[in-house]
Amino acid sequence: MKPKIILCLALVFLCSFATQRAYGYVAEIQINHTNLKTDFSFLKIKTVRIGFTNDPMVFFTVVVIPKDKHYIYSGNLEINDTNTGSHGYIVQTSVQARKLTGGTIIDEIPKPLRAKCIVFEFGVAVKYLEKSEFRVEEFYNEFASPTDYCFNLKEFADEK
Repeated sequence: MKPKIILCLALVFLCSFATQRAYGYVAEIQINHTNLKTDFSFLKIKTVRIGFTNDPMVFFTVVVIPKDKHYIYSGNLEINDTNTGSHGYIVQTSVQARKLTGGTIIDEIPKPLRAKCIVFEFGVAVKYLEKSEFRVEEFYNEFASPTDYCFNLKEFADEK
């Protein structure tokens, strides 16, 4: 092979390797009603079903009580449609975190912790709940391996 081609291939390999994250794995924890109450008390999930139109929606409020001030949290929503194609993938998007300001969920959180809480809010049409999920990604710092707490939207949308 020509030296220029070998050099180009080596540079492509090194550049692709350099853009990889520093950690090698993500710990993924599936959240359900049982372990949410027993093992993950720092997470709260509330839903409200709105049926004013022909396409009812469920609005989710996910509250995170940070374990430590050094933790960083981000939210990620993946919407899938069971009626289309083999996977039914529609979109994956981040959900902006904000501070807890009020609402009915605030009564469940002890007063000293309310100012530290992070809230993710989003709405999804009922017809897309079956295979869709939300993830709260927890980082300790930019070099640590993250932990993803994920849950299926349908499981929590059926709450009474």
